[in-house]
Amino acid sequence: MPAKAAKPQKEPAKKRAARRSFGLAGRVTLLAIGAAVVATLAQWIATPIMAYGEVEHQRALGATTGANVLAEIATLDVEEGDWDEIRDLVDALPLALPEGRAAVFDANWKLMAESGSSRIVPSLATLQDLLKTPQKVLTIDNRVFAIRTIGKPDRILGYAVYSFTPRSALGIWLGIVALNAVVLLFALAVLAPFLVPLARRALTPVIELERAIRKRDPRDKSRLAEAADDRVLKPLLAAIDEVHERSEAAMRRALTMAYTDPVTRLPNRLRFVSKLESAVATEQSLYLVICDLDRFRQVNMSFGPRVADMALATVAERLRAAASRCTPNAFFIGRIGADQFGVLLSIAEKSAVSEFLMTAERAISESMLLEDQQVRIAASFGVAHTAQDGAAAGDLLKQAEVALKEAKGLPGARRVFFDQSLLAKARSKSTLEEELRDGLDRGEFVAVFQPKVRLETGELVGAEALARWRRPDGAIVPPAVFVPIAEELGLISQLGKSVMRDACFAAAGWNATRNKLSIAVNVSPHQFDDPEFISSVYQALDDSGLAPGLLELEITESAAVADPDRVARIMWPLRSRGVRLAIDDFGTGHSNFASITRLPFDVFKIDQQFVRALSTDPHAPAIVEMILAMAEALGQETVAEGVETKEQADFLLRRACTIGQGYYYSPPLPADEFDLFVRSWRPRPADRFAA
Repeated sequence: MPAKAAKPQKEPAKKRAARRSFGLAGRVTLLAIGAAVVATLAQWIATPIMAYGEVEHQRALGATTGANVLAEIATLDVEEGDWDEIRDLVDALPLALPEGRAAVFDANWKLMAESGSSRIVPSLATLQDLLKTPQKVLTIDNRVFAIRTIGKPDRILGYAVYSFTPRSALGIWLGIVALNAVVLLFALAVLAPFLVPLARRALTPVIELERAIRKRDPRDKSRLAEAADDRVLKPLLAAIDEVHERSEAAMRRALTMAYTDPVTRLPNRLRFVSKLESAVATEQSLYLVICDLDRFRQVNMSFGPRVADMALATVAERLRAAASRCTPNAFFIGRIGADQFGVLLSIAEKSAVSEFLMTAERAISESMLLEDQQVRIAASFGVAHTAQDGAAAGDLLKQAEVALKEAKGLPGARRVFFDQSLLAKARSKSTLEEELRDGLDRGEFVAVFQPKVRLETGELVGAEALARWRRPDGAIVPPAVFVPIAEELGLISQLGKSVMRDACFAAAGWNATRNKLSIAVNVSPHQFDDPEFISSVYQALDDSGLAPGLLELEITESAAVADPDRVARIMWPLRSRGVRLAIDDFGTGHSNFASITRLPFDVFKIDQQFVRALSTDPHAPAIVEMILAMAEALGQETVAEGVETKEQADFLLRRACTIGQGYYYSPPLPADEFDLFVRSWRPRPADRFAA
């Protein structure tokens, strides 16, 4: 079940009540006050930045003015030789500026007078360098110095030095801030009582509009602008109407995207399950049908995703048409998986459901012409019923899935109604699946070997490796039981690699002591999906030391012709290394001569059903002869499976079949028993072989 979305936290009731009581006018007033405060703060920040240059200029001007006055007055006193007056001047002049200081030097840089008791004049070298600069101003430790010459340009009588310590920029800025803050607070205290009534009066139309919108019934779809006469508010109301319509349209689109499958335009799984839960809650009689498209992945791979999507849309239309024909106005269809559809049928008659299933199966199986491509699809159906199968929606889905899984394993019409026996069978299969996983981990899967004999000479030429599951209690599970489960669980590659290695090592052991015997290993189509398949074959050959020419890989005819290009891409690298390839169960599929000749096969294996039917089916001999003729035309070896009698062996020998395999020669044997069989074997022609 999908996780529930977290609910947004609600605003506390006290905050909502305070916001409503404050009103729009109060909020506008607060906005105006806030703007004034922000503007004042901006001024406080900008003032020192903008005034920095001017402050520096005024500092330099104060120092140079003091130095100029000192130099001009001192020039008069020096010309008269009155140095006592200069000392009085040096003591009195600095009082005009904070922490002012003055000093006078004669022409030889001898200090003649200095204000204050502590010496604050820079070194003579610094003063001489300062005298050379155009501004003749110097700042040391936040103290500003200025120097001027005493006398006339053509006759220097001495030097006047003036300095002071200006107030700090921080102190000036704090003073400005304090003054502005007092003015701002006073202005707000005086104007605040008048701002709220003024704002309320100016915003009366907007406040009334706000109240009307809050009281409006959500089901009222009329446009606000049509009922307004105010020329100022009408454009605003029209904009509100437009935004409202757009938001509703966006909401409808979002809901459509959230609950609708974009490919088929059917309800998606989320909406379908919601509908199922609602229907089950009403306790009405309801059938749940799950329709699964068989081997739809092959359609996607063969024709591409665009054609696959078109096929899904076509299947959806055919399902809808079938439901409309059989149960009009009593169905609900949704796409609940990549290649699965769900159908709810609100009917009580099982016969009507069966009629729908047959109609839908026929409709889906009809050929589709999509972008000039002929596409055929088959479907399987699993059905569950509320009255007897389950009360909850989740249980009903589970039971329909169980019925569907059973249907997919049927050879004919794949339509199954759920019953409790299926659930027990599904549980048993689930247990078997877990035991299969454990068996793989514990090495319970072993290879057994069935001999292959050349019909003409009776010579033993090799064996076929067959997988067997030997349970801890000694019971043997046949491949027909565990191979489909391993394929379904995605474990067939692991199982195939294990059998491949056992077979290669066993064959390498036989060939170390006698003539070369080949070993044949079955390859599941699912192993082609394993990117390490080719490398695993190479690894088994390299580790065992078996010559590649003695390994034969068997592929079923149906797997070979389903995608011959893919099979060829995988098999050619193995073929080029020397590995032989056989087409297994030949004659049971729907291949054609062109498909077979494109693939790199060395051996045709005639399916055992044709060999066993030689004496009972009048058509079987003709089929076998046709297969043998095709193999001869292609220059390929033939192996007949299921040889159980001397008559069958004689018939195959007369028709030039190359090799026989079956219980007529030996049942499949464990590796140690087969080794004894190899050691004791003596070649005997088919016409002299004893049954």
